[in-house]
Amino acid sequence: MNNYKKLLFFLEEEERNFQHLIRAMQALSEYFPLDDTFFIKLTDEQIDILDRFIFRFTKTVDFMGKRLFPELLNVLGERDEDMFFRDMLNRLEKIGILNRVEDWNSYRERRNSLTHEYPEPDSAKTAMLLDAYEKSFELITLFERIKTLLAQKTDIVMAAYSPPDVSTLPHATMSEKM
Repeated sequence: MNNYKKLLFFLEEEERNFQHLIRAMQALSEYFPLDDTFFIKLTDEQIDILDRFIFRFTKTVDFMGKRLFPELLNVLGERDEDMFFRDMLNRLEKIGILNRVEDWNSYRERRNSLTHEYPEPDSAKTAMLLDAYEKSFELITLFERIKTLLAQKTDIVMAAYSPPDVSTLPHATMSEKM
């Protein structure tokens, strides 16, 4: 598989990841505003929604970092074979994909905090969840930026692509009780 086909395959796969993530965001947002008792009184349905959102957020971040970024840099002629991940992030910042390397690090930190069981108070868990929800909007924007750059610099255009409509999704909110 040549680099263009591989990148297109990865773009289409990430597009599906985002579609699933957005559906999980929609389901989660039905419970906004959240308060510090959210994790205490979870129903089975809420646990399923929470698990789905965490899984989709994690999968989207992991796929972008492990598959999409390296292949994107390959196609753009910006990647050396023995390049460390930090160097890839610096290159992505240089070419305008990432605003700041620290942004990507914050997505990874949030991903890690959601997937590992830490003895955090419920208010901290709620804050982490809402932060991941907000970071999902940033990841959507980042993905759009990748596709725009590719359309400008290559002949790669995703067929039948329509950007996700997140305009109806509310931004994360916490109850005043917290």
